[in-house]
This record gives sequence, C-alpha cells and structure tokens, in this order.
Amino acid sequence: MKNKSITKTTGDIEKFSLEKLQRSMQRVGIDRKTAKKIADEVAREHGIRTTVDVHRKTYEKLKQNYRPAAARYNLKRALKTLGPSGYPFEQFIARLLNARGYKTNTNRILRGHCISHETDVIAYRDNRHFIFECKFHNNLGYKTDVQTVLYMKARFDDIKAKWKHIHEGRDEHLHKLWIVTNTQFTSQAIQYAQCVGIKLMSWRYPKGKSLAELIDKTGLHPVTAITKLTKAQKDKILHDGLVLCREVELKKDILKKAGVRGRKLEYVIAEAKAIVDLKNKG
Repeated sequence: MKNKSITKTTGDIEKFSLEKLQRSMQRVGIDRKTAKKIADEVAREHGIRTTVDVHRKTYEKLKQNYRPAAARYNLKRALKTLGPSGYPFEQFIARLLNARGYKTNTNRILRGHCISHETDVIAYRDNRHFIFECKFHNNLGYKTDVQTVLYMKARFDDIKAKWKHIHEGRDEHLHKLWIVTNTQFTSQAIQYAQCVGIKLMSWRYPKGKSLAELIDKTGLHPVTAITKLTKAQKDKILHDGLVLCREVELKKDILKKAGVRGRKLEYVIAEAKAIVDLKNKG
C-alpha cells in the first residue's frame, strides 16, 4: 500500500501511513515490534480503500491475540455504540466528571430569563457550576458545526441571566459552558468558541485534554468496548445502567439478566479488568 491514498470518514483523502497505524496500536499498549508486524500485514491486505477498512482489519488482527488492546483500539467506535439516543453518552460524561472530583446531575430543566432549558449534565465543584452539553453522533465522520455552538451559547446566556437573579448574594457561580462530542468540531466552531470563552471537547481536541485522553487518564472505558459482548447484550446492559468497564464486576446481576452467564461471564469480567488495567507502552 505504499503511496496509496485512502478515504477518511469525513470524505477527505489522505495518504496511507504505516507509521500512523503503528503509533495507534502502540497507544493502546501494543509493543513497537508487534505493532509494526500487524501494520505490515494490514498494508498487504487487498481491498483497503478507506480508514474504516484499515481500522476493521487492524481490529480483527488485534482481537485474535490481544483482546484488551483491541478493545482500547476500538474505543471511538465503542463510544458510538452508546447510541443511538445519546442518553448513555451523557451518563458516561457524567461519570468521567465524577472521577475528576465533580458532583453531577443529568437531564435537569433549568429556568432561563426567557424560557426553560433541558440540560445534559450540570457539574459543580468549589461553588463553581458548569453546564456540559453532549452532542452525540452515530456517524463518526460528522462534525459539530458553528450553528450548534451558537445555539448552545444562546441557551447558556439565557440560563446565566436567570441564575444571577436567583442566586444573588450567594457564593454560587455559573462558571462556564462546555460542549462535548464523540466526533469532531468544524474549524469555525472552534474559532467561535475560543472567541467567546466556550470550552470544547471532542475525540482528539484539545490536545492533552481530549475525550480520548481523559478516558485513558481516568481509566473509565465504556462497557461497549468489551469484545466478548454481542450488540444486543450491550444494548441491554446500557439500558439497565451498566456503562463502565470498571463497574462490570460490581454489577454482575445486570450482565446475567442480559444472558451473560457461566464461563462467558468470567471471560467478560476478565476482559473488562484487562481493559482498565492495560498500560500504554508506546
């Protein structure tokens, strides 16, 4: 596949990079020698035309002998499986914030100066309150645009105006708006957010504080990353409130209710532990 071009999920064309593929495997705990071997194997495969093809082939090869690493490699798509309603994604973001020391409330109605608004996540710590709006997309190539950010800014300003009136004289501040997506933002959305003081978080943005990096830092990987669960089982356990790999051993009853029993239950628990404990080696 040397000098071969492939199509990204956004529709853009890029050159296939062995080094980029190798680094992506090293980030999830595969040693350099093994990552290079698998990358070379994928490059020799026929019918590789898109980044989806590259991911699928790499994921298949990792699953053969490196299931925990395969689960981490598949993390972005595991987040996609939290859909389609987006509600489990909001719960997942709340749990990430809890791990960072924030108390959270989800799906609350807040009064604004003009109208009331349903918010996804309210997080608070040290008398500072933050609103997190979660934009979940089933299409990984979709980018949250500037119109969405403008709309969220208008809602936040309306809530903030009423908040000042309700909490006048109290040491409770509505500090900032965050918009979180499991995909990407357009460049205009980022430019506008930076200008007006809105914080954005996407899969790889901002560098050092992206969604992918926050998940690795907290060790809070979604239960949908587990390779030994079927889609139907994942849907069922999400519906029943099991969201994180870290929760698996404590909520065996939910797994059993979804039909995960006996030896398979043991395998699922072991894989969940390995996903959480896997250390980056690259």
